[in-house]
Amino acid sequence: MKRMRLAWVWGAALLLGGFAPSAQSQTSAEAADRIVVSGFEPFGGRSKNASWTLVQEIKKAFPTIIDRQIPVVWGAPLKAIEAEKNVPDVWIAFGEGSPAFQIEVLAHNRRGGFQDNESRPPSAPLIVEEGAAELKNKIDASALAAKLSAAGFPTRESSSAGAYLCEEMLYSLLHAQAKHSDGFRLVLFIHVPVLGKVVSSAATGDGTATKKVDAEYLAAFGRQLFAALQENQQIRISKTVSSLR
Repeated sequence: MKRMRLAWVWGAALLLGGFAPSAQSQTSAEAADRIVVSGFEPFGGRSKNASWTLVQEIKKAFPTIIDRQIPVVWGAPLKAIEAEKNVPDVWIAFGEGSPAFQIEVLAHNRRGGFQDNESRPPSAPLIVEEGAAELKNKIDASALAAKLSAAGFPTRESSSAGAYLCEEMLYSLLHAQAKHSDGFRLVLFIHVPVLGKVVSSAATGDGTATKKVDAEYLAAFGRQLFAALQENQQIRISKTVSSLR
């Protein structure tokens, strides 16, 4: 009877073995960051926004990331951040409109007088009432920019995010980072060129080699960005979990 019982246990273990997650998969899932990547909806009369195209391409390459499209509406960035049920470990945001890729490091607590996609000016001059006048990202943007530029993507550090929804997004993220001790370990905002623009792809930026900004080019930039962040151990991505939603 004892032998039969042992045989049944081993048989059940073998049958279930193919369905039970391995220790490696569980470890990988537990170690992975909850990563949100966001871009904006189209604005300015364009039918597409390069930032959202880039997010969609990153989602294809890294299915475990959480993708969010942000409305070009005053107040929408902070609402989107606060709407996340689980505080993310990493939030990488993109916006469009720069001549090259720009890693924005400084955000001011102010809004420009521009109208949003609802044809409305900002309802209040400040992004966060009683918030700090400015917030600065602590990431080593110059080193990241150098690495991306060397890979053929003209990238630079910037301290002028534009006083529109892009700056509001960066300020809202840095505000959330300061507010939450249990998340937002890394926040990042990068401006990208608009679709169809021709940019230099040479590491020197001397214009000898150029690339047209399209979905394929943005996809390559996204992969290179994630590779650089993983190499610097700034993000951890699971390849064994299909979704972290």
